[in-house]
Amino acid sequence: MKKAKIHTMEDFSIAIGLSRPTVSRYFSDPKSVRKSTRETIETGLDQFDYKPNFHAANLTRRKAKAIGIIVPSIIDPFYSELVNTIEIYAEERGYLTILQCSHHDPKMEILALARLRSMNVAGIAMAPLGAAANIETIKDAQADVAIIFIDSQLEKNTSYIGTNNSQSIPMMIDYLCRSGTPPVFFSLPPLNFNIAERQRVYFEHMEKLGLKPTLINPDPISVRINFERFGFEQFMILSRDNLPKGSTILCVNDRVAFGVISAAAKLGLKIGKAASDDLRVAGHDNQHFSQYTTPSLTTIAQDTKRIGILAARAILEDEGDNALLRNGQLIDGNIQFRDSA
Repeated sequence: MKKAKIHTMEDFSIAIGLSRPTVSRYFSDPKSVRKSTRETIETGLDQFDYKPNFHAANLTRRKAKAIGIIVPSIIDPFYSELVNTIEIYAEERGYLTILQCSHHDPKMEILALARLRSMNVAGIAMAPLGAAANIETIKDAQADVAIIFIDSQLEKNTSYIGTNNSQSIPMMIDYLCRSGTPPVFFSLPPLNFNIAERQRVYFEHMEKLGLKPTLINPDPISVRINFERFGFEQFMILSRDNLPKGSTILCVNDRVAFGVISAAAKLGLKIGKAASDDLRVAGHDNQHFSQYTTPSLTTIAQDTKRIGILAARAILEDEGDNALLRNGQLIDGNIQFRDSA
């Protein structure tokens, strides 16, 4: 039997014999009403076709029951896991999440920010584009809504929650130098400050060790989202003279490393830790697929779940003097030792 359609919370309240404020409290937090009241409302939801308009409710609340998320890409496994973590954490606390993707486009990033502000979200977890971003517009938005930056900073000296590149990159360099030849660095264009920071830390630490830092692709082609293809194509055009047998490549992230591994295989080069192997390759991030490449990829594991939880906490749990929102937090990485280096 088809359920009777009810469009408004007011009509639903009348139909089940409760006040609208009581029903509204239930949808904000079911535990805020008595058990008998919850049972009455849940029975009504079984009897009637009614779905609360959370967007309309948010517009009338002083504190919205939704948080926004802005990431550059929804197909990147790192961002997918990050979004998943924030969504679960928020859902457990009665909050909706509204996801927007900037697609590495500063105009779309600002549009996404404007949409979330119009929805009266409680706060926004944002992975900013950095140098390409409209920084002043984003900073102006912070006056109206709590914004916690994740994975990368908005600009130099901006607090954020993400991996401590100043710890992870030197740790990987030290390991690679102990176990074989010093690494050259395979980078990306500076799509965000995270990429630029890893490259900077590489140069600084190599010089600290008294070694010559080498950027193996100093004039990289433009790239937007296909980092694997970038790694593949850049490696294919590299001069073999720059990569003598036994060379080590440290890639700025795993996705670039995937492309390098694929290109090396196509060229008949063997990647591995043996003295007879042609090349060693290491990455950063520990993407889900890193352990399934051939050979499996030695890399830095980011604590993605912790980054996501801290970002949600910065928005939902800290009150008053919000130290986490103000200062951010850097999280150390760990090396995942595998077959590629």
